Amino acid sequence: MNSQPGSEQKAREILRAARACLSQRGYASTTISEIAAEAGVSRGLLHYYFKSKEDLLAQAVRTSGEASLRLIEDTFAESETAHDLAAGLTQILRSVIAGDPAYVNLSLECWSASRDSQVVVDELSQLYDRAREAFREGLQEAVERGVIDPGIPLEGLASLLVGVTDGLALQFMLKPELASGQGIWQAVEMAATALLRGNE
Repeated sequence: MNSQPGSEQKAREILRAARACLSQRGYASTTISEIAAEAGVSRGLLHYYFKSKEDLLAQAVRTSGEASLRLIEDTFAESETAHDLAAGLTQILRSVIAGDPAYVNLSLECWSASRDSQVVVDELSQLYDRAREAFREGLQEAVERGVIDPGIPLEGLASLLVGVTDGLALQFMLKPELASGQGIWQAVEMAATALLRGNE
């Protein structure tokens, strides 16, 4: 993406349009012309900011992922007990998966596109690396503050938490009504609390 002075707003508008088109129609079925039309720009201007459709997909997911990571970092910093932390992480998960299906769809489109795109593979790899590291660092700081005592390797726990997020996202994409039930979220919060308390 180009970052000339005054260009950030236009780039954000194009990314919003790409997010809408790609999440609704899918990566394979969406054209650059459709994204440009949705953004109200010409194809030439779109390509001034973004090299390709795969670049748009990668950056749309990156933008959404970064917002979620900031929420996770804030939750770790603000939580005073294992239950607070579990409740906060569950709320983030619920707001992203149940409240922002476009992000879930984009993530899954990335997985599909990664079979044919090294650009998307690299973006996904970096996003998952950052997610695992955000969880690991947050867990480590929470242990040092005496907030949690999981009693299991933090690196493994970080990967497990990321994996739970992906697994739920897949289930909710196929059966959205699951996300509207309180039972699943109570179970997630209780399981997370148990994991975080560990040896308490």
